Amino acid sequence: MVQIGREVNLNGSGASAHIANPWPGAVVTVVERTGSTMDDCFALGLRGMPSGTAVVAGFQERGRGRAPGRRWLSPGWESLLMTVLVRAEELVFPASQLPLRVGLAVSRAVGEATGSEPEIRWPNDAMLAGRKVAGVLCESRGGLLLAGIGVNCLQRSFPPEIADRAGSLLLATGREVQPLELCPVVLARLHEALGDGAWRTEIERRLAGRGRRVRVEPIGSGAAVEGTVLGVDADGALLLRDDGGAIRRVAQGEISGSR
Repeated sequence: MVQIGREVNLNGSGASAHIANPWPGAVVTVVERTGSTMDDCFALGLRGMPSGTAVVAGFQERGRGRAPGRRWLSPGWESLLMTVLVRAEELVFPASQLPLRVGLAVSRAVGEATGSEPEIRWPNDAMLAGRKVAGVLCESRGGLLLAGIGVNCLQRSFPPEIADRAGSLLLATGREVQPLELCPVVLARLHEALGDGAWRTEIERRLAGRGRRVRVEPIGSGAAVEGTVLGVDADGALLLRDDGGAIRRVAQGEISGSR
């Protein structure tokens, strides 16, 4: 079911598309502009809306990334900007797995839409041609889990400060994937990933940098960790082998480089 918050211009036609949602009774709300899809989705959760409820925006003013102070900026309708609600009591796995399962779903959806095979840079960035094309931010608020998703679809260029590492589906594959066309694919793959018993195997198969040495920078306080990527554990933590041969478990952080 689709609920249109404001008129949405899709492909310049002024028409809105039906967005299929595999969660029974869950509504997809599409708005031209908002402060934050995550805040909007949280408000819907407080009103009792079910898992799978989603908010999609053409532009958001307060989009943010995983690291403190980092923003996710995108011109109108060049990216899929959405947040999906998941009720914590419905999870059948540890909540620590959620960011990785969402990242897997996004990578599967991107691959399906473009005919590509995205890598996953731990914990949940989708990578094509060595550049980040999608990111995930999961938050827990008052018993509600919110999966914020951003996929660069139609960008042809990026600001100089991120031009060396940011990518889009168009630049990487040559395919013009409209954000609202990608939305139902992401929802379908997310619904599958939340019940997928083999999620860890596929993430490790797609894991960028596996077998290579990486540096993981902390988010917030803590020291950076370096080692060779081995895989992920059952909770979604990154497993590294350090220079002494010991296996290090990294529960949070951001990979800053590999060699």
